Amino acid sequence: MKIDIYTSAINGGKYLSVLKGVKLDSLELAADIDTDVLSLSPFRTRLELDLSRDHDALDHADVLRQIEEKGYAIHGAKFAISLSAAK
Repeated sequence: MKIDIYTSAINGGKYLSVLKGVKLDSLELAADIDTDVLSLSPFRTRLELDLSRDHDALDHADVLRQIEEKGYAIHGAKFAISLSAAK
């Protein structure tokens, strides 16, 4: 499954994803939707969701579940940074 990802123009840590090609103005958004995701900019297009592989920054299963239930997914991105002191 391929998705298009949009980032919030208000909070860069929030994303809205839809199936590839879905027009944002065709979505039926929940009345209590996080207002940060009402102002969006394209982030990445045509990302392939592959549940058999982990993604460094995205919970594929959660995004897929939300898209199946609502037609869109609201999510963050996870990043792990490891630092160590040089000896």
